[in-house]
Amino acid sequence: MSEAVAPRSWLRTLPGTLWLLALATGALAWWLVAWPGVTLSNVERHATHFPQVFVHTIGGTVMLLVGALNLWLGVTRRHFRWHRPLGWLYLAGGTLGAVSAIVLALGNGHRKPPMPFALDPSRASDTGWALATLGAAWLLATAMAWRAARNRRFDAHRQWMVRSYVLVWSFVLCRLVGKVPAMPELGAGAAIIWLSWVLPLLACEVVLQWPAGRRQVSGR
Repeated sequence: MSEAVAPRSWLRTLPGTLWLLALATGALAWWLVAWPGVTLSNVERHATHFPQVFVHTIGGTVMLLVGALNLWLGVTRRHFRWHRPLGWLYLAGGTLGAVSAIVLALGNGHRKPPMPFALDPSRASDTGWALATLGAAWLLATAMAWRAARNRRFDAHRQWMVRSYVLVWSFVLCRLVGKVPAMPELGAGAAIIWLSWVLPLLACEVVLQWPAGRRQVSGR
């Protein structure tokens, strides 16, 4: 297990600064995207599939808030007794959010019947496939984090949880970038989604693996 880190000193580091940035942008995206679902003010817009949208909203909220809090607990070791139960909550809520995202992305929710709501991958758009792949990537990264923790491989667990939360934040990034008027013209929005999670995950991987590639100092 890692040693405790003073909260103030950690916030002055690059990971701490990025954590604060993720919190701030996550809060903005939640207000722009999730708040209408929580307050039931967008029911008419999603009339044929609002239950799935609501489940995704709640799951996504758990992903953002509980994931950020648990990263904080894991680094600072403050109130660490809550780390495991919050981890289970993150896993359960995030799974609901990711699975519902895949269902929404590959479904026919905005299409009229014959079926009120059904998976229809053959008719999914490029944007739908990009979102579904992001949801699947989160499920995979989080499953690997759970497996590592179960086997008490805590270094691997920490790295997979960082990847998992980077993918959560990628949902935020693609939502915020999609609000820029000119951006949806790029690949009809699909390219935005792909770039919003592939590039952050690649950057994350470079940071996580950077120490492994440092020059070895041979002893005499």
